[in-house]
Amino acid sequence: MRTSACSFEVPFRVRVGLAATLLALAGMASGAPQPAASELPAARDALLAQAQGQRDARDWPLALHSFRLGRERYPQDLAFQWGEIQTLADGGQSAEAVALAQQLLERRPDDPDTLLVMGYAQLRHAGVYASLEYVDRAMQHAGERPYVVREYLLALQRAHLADAALEIARQRPGLLSAQQQWELEADAAAENVRHAALPARGEAERFDAADRALARYDALLAQWRSAGNVPPALVQRVRIDRLQALHARSRMQELVDEYEALVAEGAEVPVYALGDVASAYLYLKQPQRAAALYRQLIAANYLRHEVSARQDQDFGLQYAYADQGEFEAARQSAHAVAAQQPPWRTLEGDKEATPNPAYLDARHMAAMMDFYAGDTPGAQRALERLVAAAPTRSHLRVDLATVYAARGWPRKAEIELKIAEAHDPRDVGLETAQGQVALDLQEWRQARELSADTLARYPENQRAQRLARQWRAHDSAELQLALSKGLGNDNPIAGGRDLGAEATLYSRPLAENWRLLAGLGQRRGNFSDGRAQHNFVRAGLEWRSRDWTVLGELAENHFSHGGRTGGGIGVNYQIDDAWSLQAGAQRLARDTPLQALRNNITSDRLDLGVRWRQSERRQWSFSASPSNFSDGNRRRSLLLSGQERLVTRPNWYLDAGVEIYATRNRRNDVAYYSPLSERSLLPSLRWNHTLRQDSARAWTQFAGIGLGGLTQQGYGGSALGVLSYGQRYRINDLFEVGGTLSAISRSYDGRREREWRIAFDLNQRF
Repeated sequence: MRTSACSFEVPFRVRVGLAATLLALAGMASGAPQPAASELPAARDALLAQAQGQRDARDWPLALHSFRLGRERYPQDLAFQWGEIQTLADGGQSAEAVALAQQLLERRPDDPDTLLVMGYAQLRHAGVYASLEYVDRAMQHAGERPYVVREYLLALQRAHLADAALEIARQRPGLLSAQQQWELEADAAAENVRHAALPARGEAERFDAADRALARYDALLAQWRSAGNVPPALVQRVRIDRLQALHARSRMQELVDEYEALVAEGAEVPVYALGDVASAYLYLKQPQRAAALYRQLIAANYLRHEVSARQDQDFGLQYAYADQGEFEAARQSAHAVAAQQPPWRTLEGDKEATPNPAYLDARHMAAMMDFYAGDTPGAQRALERLVAAAPTRSHLRVDLATVYAARGWPRKAEIELKIAEAHDPRDVGLETAQGQVALDLQEWRQARELSADTLARYPENQRAQRLARQWRAHDSAELQLALSKGLGNDNPIAGGRDLGAEATLYSRPLAENWRLLAGLGQRRGNFSDGRAQHNFVRAGLEWRSRDWTVLGELAENHFSHGGRTGGGIGVNYQIDDAWSLQAGAQRLARDTPLQALRNNITSDRLDLGVRWRQSERRQWSFSASPSNFSDGNRRRSLLLSGQERLVTRPNWYLDAGVEIYATRNRRNDVAYYSPLSERSLLPSLRWNHTLRQDSARAWTQFAGIGLGGLTQQGYGGSALGVLSYGQRYRINDLFEVGGTLSAISRSYDGRREREWRIAFDLNQRF
């Protein structure tokens, strides 16, 4: 925060009559012949004016010569000695000035004018606080003299005690000039802003100082505008200083609006205010503008010698890069900053090295930039090392838990957060991380309470806002739509020009764990013996709790031979972060082949599965699905699938996959596709590219290719190929939509079929 530049004024003018008397007394004491008394004031005043003019012209050698000449001619006139001291201080010889002033003080220790001159010398030699000591002593001895009080006010102002100075100035109106009074009011308001930026004693007081500072600024600006004679440059300066108060109050949009208004008016916003503006742009998800300002601060070398300011600039720039998707730039910057910090530092006067906090912070930031760039294993290893080195730093454990959760290990994250809770149980970052992990674990009550608590305590905190949005999304009704359209003509399973559409509506959660559901759908396709169609309506109940998801439903099915009631149940049990079990049973299964339903043949199905997921980079699953058809056919299907990460880059990754499928039917003399035995192997590659992403919005594209083969009993082997391309767009936690275009080439009963298929899905919460 800038303060006004106040020069130390010459506090006195030695009166001519007093000087003449002193000179006369000196002359009588020496016995030397003296000029007439009428000649003394004119000669003395001329020499003093000459010396002061040379000093004002910053001609220090000539001014010193004149003052010393006056001191020699008029040894009892202290004005020349005071002028010599001030000139020495002005000319860069502050040590000599202090020594000379000290000689005077030894003879006149309580003289207020000499104390003021010493204050002037100390201002140049040792700074504002050393100067204030002597001005304060002058005030104690001559507090009734206006010029002493004025110098005391200005000394307080220079020492960043403008509030105290302003209180005295208001008790002594007219003591300062209008310009000095305005500048003092501006500095006092700026002093309030500095207090607002300091940590509060308690949560309830976090914004008290900022609110008081803003109220003071608003009153001051209103007063100045009504007065109409305050210099525009000073009004502009106060508006710029007010930006920091807006930042301390987290009124970021107002800050940015005021900054842009100042720039539009042609104001040159000084560098000291740009850090708060950059932070506000980053908060408002305008990372390009934030990055430009952070680069400007770094290029200007502003406060780069201060560790905290340098970290604010470097880390702010890295977050700005990450928020605009420039993950590689963020990583390079973070690792370059970390490389500049040694693990240990030696404090002055201490022989033994101590840990360097800046090193820990820089390594922490580098690990998080790795995480945002998709290098989750690297970020995990780095954070685990940091936690081992500094186990009581709860923010390190919180970020390590965040990485664990992103890798699909919420239980491991939960344990890490519990350890962090022992060190700082009310930290907002800890609680929001616990809330997000609670959502992953389906601990609904815990998530609700944590979200309500953090948002009430820190409504401006973006992590608290993010958790609140996630909770609102969970606590909403949900509509799921799915549409699939086949463009082939002779698919023996789905039919030519087939269409599948389904809509499911879930209620808001009831009693934490329950949701009602209702849905309807249709499947239809053209076959050689006619058109088949299946309409269904379903209703059910879902129960979700930690480790368990259970869904039961009843369905009314309508196809060519009237309506029939079926139903089903599905269970998913999460054993730990890696293993899960699935089981389900359906009466009148919805995926019964359309051609079978057209011929009044239904099926019941059982599903059993197990999945092992090491992380986001590796997983395998196995399922067995036996089906019994009403015509006596028995189908047994097995599917083994796996995925392995091959390449990870900041904005894209490449996975390898494989599907091994086998099915066996008791009968093949039926009206639907039913091979006695069929086996397929389909290796594949899938590429996923993030086009745009921020905290809630994401736009991705993906493409896949699979080349393999299948074998059908009685028809031998043939090639199997799949191509696909799609995009997904998530606007926020409430809306997501995606579409995929795929091409499939495979054989049925020895006849190759090629088809195109379009799939679309939408998820809306409200």
